[in-house]
Amino acid sequence: AATDRQDAYLAADEIAAAEAHDALAGECARAVAQGVTSYAKLQERFEELASQVEAAFEAAAEEPKVASREACIRFNSQPLVPKAEVASEVADKVNASTFAGKASSAPQVMRRVMTRALDEQLSARKELVYVGEDVQHGGYYRITDGLHSKHGWRVADFPPDETSLLGVAIGYSQAGLLPIVEIPYAKYLDCGGDMFFEAVIMNWLSAGQRPSGMIIRLQGFDKGVFGGNFHTHNSLHLPPGLDVVAFSNGADYARGLRNAVAQAAAGRVVMLVDSTDLLNRRHLFEKDDAWMTPYPVDPADCMAFDEVRAHGEGDRLLIVSYGNGVPTSLRAQRILQEEHAVSGVVVVDAPYLSDVPGELAELIPRFSAVLFADVCKMGQHPQAGQIVRLQERGLLPAKWRSIAATPTYNPLGSTLTFLNETDIIQGALAVLR
Repeated sequence: AATDRQDAYLAADEIAAAEAHDALAGECARAVAQGVTSYAKLQERFEELASQVEAAFEAAAEEPKVASREACIRFNSQPLVPKAEVASEVADKVNASTFAGKASSAPQVMRRVMTRALDEQLSARKELVYVGEDVQHGGYYRITDGLHSKHGWRVADFPPDETSLLGVAIGYSQAGLLPIVEIPYAKYLDCGGDMFFEAVIMNWLSAGQRPSGMIIRLQGFDKGVFGGNFHTHNSLHLPPGLDVVAFSNGADYARGLRNAVAQAAAGRVVMLVDSTDLLNRRHLFEKDDAWMTPYPVDPADCMAFDEVRAHGEGDRLLIVSYGNGVPTSLRAQRILQEEHAVSGVVVVDAPYLSDVPGELAELIPRFSAVLFADVCKMGQHPQAGQIVRLQERGLLPAKWRSIAATPTYNPLGSTLTFLNETDIIQGALAVLR
């Protein structure tokens, strides 16, 4: 497209000269000269296209006009598929597939459970494709180990270009495939920002007629010492129409992936955010293997966006977190009990970040105080939006507080800037005063 202000840069005769050398007119003349077509056929085609355009505008003019904010919001994304339908569909597809991992297993680290969950879905849905950088060889964090040898071209390497990756995912979706696109590090999503927002807004732009259902796997997120801020980025985009989920453990990831794939198959765009520090975590306290989980073998066992997981008993203080913030909050919970004599603290793992999970909304009014512990940088933390929605609905108690990671960038070789146990303990003691 040319500038909207050509007259500010070009004289009138220069603009006229450019119009006289129209590129399309020149190509038409060349086609006629070479006998490919005739001016009569070109004129006929021009009039045909003109009538199509006029008809489209006339049809659009007759459509109902947007009369409310709710009407706009309705087209942000495709409707959610109810959990019962997801569970039935997933169970039917997995049971009818050749998935070999139906037997129970010993507890495993999150990374291995994730691999098995992806294998299950690739086996169950032949339209599912997985694209990313080096994913044929396991990807940057070995999540796709062995999947290419089993599923062939449906697990495919692409060049290190996030714009192309997300553009391909849009194309695959429009062609009837169901893409999972792996972004190797969370910060790299910015490199494909335009295509990312195009994928999310497609449903709204087309009034729900042309959604781009897909899953974006965002990894290289939050706490770590490798690569500095570009490999430990802890800020998230949450545009309208995007479902953002950050699980804290392998079992919930597998249950949640079943739901996420079903929602994406229905046309929604779902972004799964993986905390690097959790992928190979075994222990919560000392050498207890508490963060290893068995694989949830029942394919009907799904985790909907509205679900949360509570740890502890009481009604004095609720600590709300997600991803790597959950084990951090659980360690803080123990210190509060043992060193500060603060009992009745419950930690709730609320992985869905794009709205207030239904179970969280039900849980909060039972507590005297609430502390939101967000692993993202202050000012770019998704729980801020949840707090606004909870406040609008009158669900927050008189005592509540929000803490988040330091509003700066993460230095190489240090975890200084990430949310830690001390932050949570100090926040808890402050809100309980």
